[in-house]
Amino acid sequence: MRIATRTFWLGLGLVVTGGWFCAPSALAQNNAYYDTKAFHFGFHVGINRSSHHLLLKDSLTIPGLTNLNYVSPVFGPGFQLGIVSDARLHEYLALRFTPTLMFSQRNFLFDFANQSLPVKKSIQMANVDLPLTLKFRSKRMKDYRVYVLGGLKASIDMASQEKVVDDVDRVKLRRMDYSVETGVGLDLYLQYFKLSPEIKVANGLRNVMVPEQHVYANFIQSLRSRTWIVSFTFE
Repeated sequence: MRIATRTFWLGLGLVVTGGWFCAPSALAQNNAYYDTKAFHFGFHVGINRSSHHLLLKDSLTIPGLTNLNYVSPVFGPGFQLGIVSDARLHEYLALRFTPTLMFSQRNFLFDFANQSLPVKKSIQMANVDLPLTLKFRSKRMKDYRVYVLGGLKASIDMASQEKVVDDVDRVKLRRMDYSVETGVGLDLYLQYFKLSPEIKVANGLRNVMVPEQHVYANFIQSLRSRTWIVSFTFE
């Protein structure tokens, strides 16, 4: 009887002790009901590198003027800041609208046969980006989720030189562009907010080259934007 009593109290002690240790782990999940809300809002900041998919014309020679060896698009640096609106469609699916102000630089190297060094031309851009994307999330694993996203983006370049007619010393891009945007990221649930590091790539659908009759535009048939983005979202 005494042994049974001791065994009972020992078992009870183990249950109580185990409860104390298990309870914190059950309660340790940050923002446990975060994803049950219909809407979330926040902001994001990040950096980017922008360039172009380039297609040259068949002839790289202007008779009597110049010969071109190649044109090389080179990635230029940039940064962006935007706001986040997230609508819950399903436990694993959300619709996101993230208006963004993006500053970027796009560079070109022109190597002419009659010049010893390539000529570098840079384009400074100040885009208002309007991406609409679907976010596919994994099952939540304690305090994180992985996700992929994809969608379409419209961009308006507020610094576009498309309408400038008296400057023949640069490559000009159209004011409007449209892109397909895809990416991956990680949702980290912290005590008071959610942090999401993310990497995306946007590939342009439109030829943004402004056709002109000068040495820096004559050889280019089409330009389609390409941008890599690393950002951090706070919701």
